[in-house]
Amino acid sequence: MSQGDGRAGRAVYINGKFSAQRTTGVQRYAAHIVRALDQQAPSAVGLRLVLLCPPQATLPALQHIEVRRVGPAQLPLHLWEQTVLPFAARSGLLLNLAGSAPLLSARQCVTLHDAAVFDHPEAYTGVFVTWYRALFRHHATHAHKIFTVSRFSRARLAARLCLAPEDIGVVHNGGGHLDAVLADDRILDLHGLRGCRYLLAVGSASATKNIDRLEQAFASLSTATDVRLVIVGGGNAQVFVGSAAQEPGFDTTRVLRTGPLDDAPLKALYQHAQALVFPSVYEGFGLPPLEAMSCACPVAAARAASMPEVCGEAALYFDPLSVQDIANALQRLLSEPQLRHRLAAAGPAQAARFSWQEAALELRGHIGALA
Repeated sequence: MSQGDGRAGRAVYINGKFSAQRTTGVQRYAAHIVRALDQQAPSAVGLRLVLLCPPQATLPALQHIEVRRVGPAQLPLHLWEQTVLPFAARSGLLLNLAGSAPLLSARQCVTLHDAAVFDHPEAYTGVFVTWYRALFRHHATHAHKIFTVSRFSRARLAARLCLAPEDIGVVHNGGGHLDAVLADDRILDLHGLRGCRYLLAVGSASATKNIDRLEQAFASLSTATDVRLVIVGGGNAQVFVGSAAQEPGFDTTRVLRTGPLDDAPLKALYQHAQALVFPSVYEGFGLPPLEAMSCACPVAAARAASMPEVCGEAALYFDPLSVQDIANALQRLLSEPQLRHRLAAAGPAQAARFSWQEAALELRGHIGALA
């Protein structure tokens, strides 16, 4: 456990709930922002950062940020966040990075990654929508600062929460976090993908990920019977409507669902795929395209939501609501090696435009003014 660089300085407590959760997009965001903040020695600018974690958390190895386990063991994470966390952070500013936050914290900043519970409530369970809509509205009027991860999300949150866009700070995701990961090629042998042509899709079981249309488009490719579609991601029946249907290990010979994967096997899939296909109709940011680009994997993405903002000119775009347009993009990816080469070459530079270090510097500037 790191004890930080001293006790002096304005206290900023970080919600460490993410350290006890399975890693999805918002948990990855929180973890990488915290690591980047730690590398920047926040005590040098008069801030004392303290990561407050549930007892069951896996504690990150940090050098400058103090890490504490707080609260009783076996307390559900939701109750820990709503009761233990605000009490433990009562003497400073609480920084929430992974979407959720306590209702009763006296001083806090909240990161809302998207406005999907307002824009696409059909993708979530009724309980989830009701709770998070209420939570978001509360934070819009009570939080010291609202952050989000893209200009697209800023516009949607401002519209839904009746805020001025300039009152919402944008602290984007980063790219390149897979650079130091050693790819685990055993995933190829495990699923019979060694030497096989396959297209890759990465995302949860949310309806906004648009996997159904992707599968329909893939099934229509009668001239590509040797190609497989590999779908990586998990589901949560308490969050997503219909997520229970997305079962890990499901394999129809041409369509394979692996379930969630760690970074090492995921990187191997990126490196050997013909392309990543990202058909989401709605994303607050959309991290998988940047991950793929950093691995020089060609990317085809929906021209929707935040994707053009994130992917720039380094992706092949399609209409996510048109099965035929998705199919046309898949066909081009499989039949035009020069297109794949161009996209693969453009990807790393686009991913490099989004840095966790720059995101942490932006965030540090905001919290330094508020703490």
